[in-house]
Amino acid sequence: MTKLSFAFVILFASFAQAQVFKNISTTQSGLGFTNHYDTSKISQPVKVAIFDKGFEGYKAEIGQSLPANTVYVPGPVKAPDDMKTEHGLRMAQIFTALATNNLRNSQVVHEFYLYNVYGHTNFKAAVDDAIKRGIDVISYSEVWEYGGNNDGRGFINAEVTRATQAGIIWVNAAGNFARTTYNGDINTVTDDWVKLPDQNNALSIRCEQNKAGKCLIKAVLSWNDFKDDVAPGTDKDLDLALTDDLLNIVQTSALHQSADENESRGGYSKYPREILTAELKPGVYFLRVKNRSKNFTAKDKLRITVDGESITMPRATPAESLLNPGDNPSVITVGALDSDRSSMSAKLGKPDIMAPSSMILQTGAEFRGSSNATAIVAAGVALLKAKNPNATKAEILSAISKPFSWDQGALSLNYLRFQPANGATCFNSREWPEAPDYIKQVLSVGGSLVETTVQYRIMVPFDPAILAANQQRQYMDDMVIVMPNGNYHIVRRLSPIPQGAVEIFQRPLETGLCNLPAKRTGKMFRM
Repeated sequence: MTKLSFAFVILFASFAQAQVFKNISTTQSGLGFTNHYDTSKISQPVKVAIFDKGFEGYKAEIGQSLPANTVYVPGPVKAPDDMKTEHGLRMAQIFTALATNNLRNSQVVHEFYLYNVYGHTNFKAAVDDAIKRGIDVISYSEVWEYGGNNDGRGFINAEVTRATQAGIIWVNAAGNFARTTYNGDINTVTDDWVKLPDQNNALSIRCEQNKAGKCLIKAVLSWNDFKDDVAPGTDKDLDLALTDDLLNIVQTSALHQSADENESRGGYSKYPREILTAELKPGVYFLRVKNRSKNFTAKDKLRITVDGESITMPRATPAESLLNPGDNPSVITVGALDSDRSSMSAKLGKPDIMAPSSMILQTGAEFRGSSNATAIVAAGVALLKAKNPNATKAEILSAISKPFSWDQGALSLNYLRFQPANGATCFNSREWPEAPDYIKQVLSVGGSLVETTVQYRIMVPFDPAILAANQQRQYMDDMVIVMPNGNYHIVRRLSPIPQGAVEIFQRPLETGLCNLPAKRTGKMFRM
């Protein structure tokens, strides 16, 4: 067996605080991080690893927005030059800001590693090394569109399970494929085409109008014949085609699947997947699947995922859109409270926890999704692990979880003294693109701006009193308000609301939102 070695790049820099994100302070206070920054309670500093495909720009950030003891681990296989991305850097910066209070408490993190896990070889090597080094927490803000069977198994999950069995707490993103994932049976019809839900036995996707005037997409077809070992192949073969609305071929992926463990021929693959990329103009397109091997059974299933901005999939199946290793039962799977693209699995009961994800750079650019939410939760996990080194995954998850529900109400509307606006029987959500920061702060923790008979309010699926630190209601109908300075207060129901303040209320007993999110109940993150 070839022994894999790592080339380590260790860089040290003098301490310097750098605020990368405009809303990091409100995130710290809003999620309760500020209650855990007393370093006298740190029992044992933690070893942390960030897994990602790229950390472009990380060197200049060491000692600035990353710990001074940051170690970059490139892995045994160099990632392609066109795969450079700062995604991993941003995840590491989110984690660092929250876990170390913007490096003021840098001693919380004893060792900090950035592992490039592009490709299975690097992924496996990173797991090997993390186990060897006794890493406490791994934060992985990515998913694989192939490599698993949507059941927590497959060769990617096999590596993850090795890490969790070694005692590592693994925090993983749910993924952002809720609106662009389709699951189906493999039923073959005329001319060996597999039956799909739209016309011409196809799956319809649409490139919506956008500023760029185009959509860059990656479509992945996979089927449930992945093994827990990466070596065995498959003799089951499907092909994937992308056509325009006149069924003209735009792009195809037609590898020959092979069960030969030593397969290395061009145009062949051991793995049950096909991948195609394309640049599309706005319009309707179709994905079609061809059955080449004709040896599928009723137990076989396929999945199609499409990645790309401004892409819609009318027949998506969001309730089963979780990708691996987010489907691994041994990891803490994190979804984004504030993104309708965040993936889930009703069958597996995941994500385990939902968290806000909005991060705003100093330039004003905002990005959100389960990636950010994962880094946020991982920071909380690391802080609690540093306080209690013997805490288990279950104990930590329990400590950071608060129940939420868009289905069950709290107080009656009679106590709230308002109704849905315009005689509606439910509350209509409203967009506020240029909302001030203190409003965005509440929306980012799962709130929804709604119109009522007494102006706008913010509805949340939990008791908003948890946002008002060290305050308690005297009466059950006392209001929770957010002030323009970002502070929360509990005031009497009939008291005047200060200028600029907005009430936050829990979903009432009689009715809720008109348009419910896909994830309606679960656990939300709060320290």
